[in-house]
Amino acid sequence: MRKGLWASMVLLGVALIGGMPVVHAGEVDLLVQKLVEKGVLSSNEGQILLDETKQDVAKQNAKGTNDALPAWVQTTKIKGDVRLRYQTQQREAGTTRNRGRIRYRLGFETKPNDQVLVGAGLSGAEKSSTVDDARSTNTTMMNTFDRGPIRLDYAYAEYKPNSELRLIGGKYNGLSKDYLWYTTDMMWDSDINQEGASAHVDLKDVLAGDVFFNSGYWVLGESSTAASDLGMYYGQAGMVFSPDPVQIKLAGTFYSFINDDTGTLLSGRASGNTITGAGTVLSPYKYAYDFGKILAGSAEAIYSFPAETSSPIKMAGVFGDYVLNTDPSKDKAGYAAGVKFGYPKVAVKGDWQFKYQYVQLAKDAWYDSLPDSDRYSGNTNIKGNELLLDIGLAKNVSLGLDYYRSDVLRGTKLPESVFQADINMKF
Repeated sequence: MRKGLWASMVLLGVALIGGMPVVHAGEVDLLVQKLVEKGVLSSNEGQILLDETKQDVAKQNAKGTNDALPAWVQTTKIKGDVRLRYQTQQREAGTTRNRGRIRYRLGFETKPNDQVLVGAGLSGAEKSSTVDDARSTNTTMMNTFDRGPIRLDYAYAEYKPNSELRLIGGKYNGLSKDYLWYTTDMMWDSDINQEGASAHVDLKDVLAGDVFFNSGYWVLGESSTAASDLGMYYGQAGMVFSPDPVQIKLAGTFYSFINDDTGTLLSGRASGNTITGAGTVLSPYKYAYDFGKILAGSAEAIYSFPAETSSPIKMAGVFGDYVLNTDPSKDKAGYAAGVKFGYPKVAVKGDWQFKYQYVQLAKDAWYDSLPDSDRYSGNTNIKGNELLLDIGLAKNVSLGLDYYRSDVLRGTKLPESVFQADINMKF
């Protein structure tokens, strides 16, 4: 009885002060150690007591039910990654460029209440650039060890009033895929974090099938003198079919870019789109074609191998995107198609995934400010192949090998090869 009473007191004491596991962890350890020394608890019982208490506190923090801390503190998550890259780039009849590059990102997300999620993050940028590059968070090693800048990567607030509706505003991070779904980087570079407001409606709990809708307005430019600012609207409808063990996802999207005929070109553009004008006050640069009515479609089919299979391949899939600008009479469409297989994601040692895709994007099918910047410098009027292999080296550490072979669709042929070797570390 005496031992049981002491154990009960220990449990009560740990429960009372265990709500602050980081601050008081040493006090809890000391208390249990003293009880072990006095023979009240055996060494094994003391360790079990500590382990169970830490697990209980961790569960409370994950659910936001620990009364010793505000719920938003318990649900705050800090995340980030560091990527070390070697890159070589060569165009025929040109020079070879070799670069060492670093990517570093740090962010957090937290829930002020059950319906609101807030997130913000920082990232690196190029040392030699005074203007932010929306399509890159890389810092190139250069300039005799000088320090690189830190920039705002994303900052957003998301509101979820119920299971069907989600709203978001600000500068989004990877959440943007939840508000606009696509399968490749033909149209959207993976580093782009869109700005504006969007809505996502998921009707899987309302209709028989998994149907979703996305819409939003994104800001592209702002001027203190122009009567209208650059922007874009979009709307998307999609559906997911899951005839086990296959999952099929389809979506159709309508884009409308507005006020892009006022003599203002999108920042960060490459040299793909057709431009008119002389770049003067009387004859400003303009896009030759309207981007007000663009149609796009995306599709993906994934086969998941049974969990008990001994096959080294756990998943295999096909995917693709299509885009059509309805204004030009030619050079107005693009498509991407590919295959992937291996593990669903690369998270621990031994995981792996291989991906191949072919991309062909006509000159005026899409803005040349937005496609993947590693494929022919982010241009339109291109075609090319990409092969990507990711291999897990350890938990949250992977090796990525990426090879691009690209060329222009129309004009002087200058094939380009880009090879990237990455060590990715996430936390």
